[in-house]
Amino acid sequence: MPDPNFFGGRIAIQFPNGETKELPYSHGFDQDSRGIGLADMAVAIRTGRPHRASGKLARHVLDVSLGIFESSAEGRHIELASTVDRPAPLPLGLKYNRLDLADEE
Repeated sequence: MPDPNFFGGRIAIQFPNGETKELPYSHGFDQDSRGIGLADMAVAIRTGRPHRASGKLARHVLDVSLGIFESSAEGRHIELASTVDRPAPLPLGLKYNRLDLADEE
């Protein structure tokens, strides 16, 4: 994904053998979507569901990021100190400018 600020451009995965596979957008958020995490948090608080951008998830992302650097520098596998439950993905089929199916009525 070439532009993490606005989610523009194509999404592609490059495999170790050099093959590249392009993936389609699944949710329609293909431009100007940088604040989607904060918007999701607001909707979650309003509706009473757990939000996806939790502090536990942020801590785990940091742990993974630092673990990659440490593993590379030391040439060994690193056991992560943190764990986190994977948050529910955004539902498919959302209307434009919506974050929950329940929010569409």
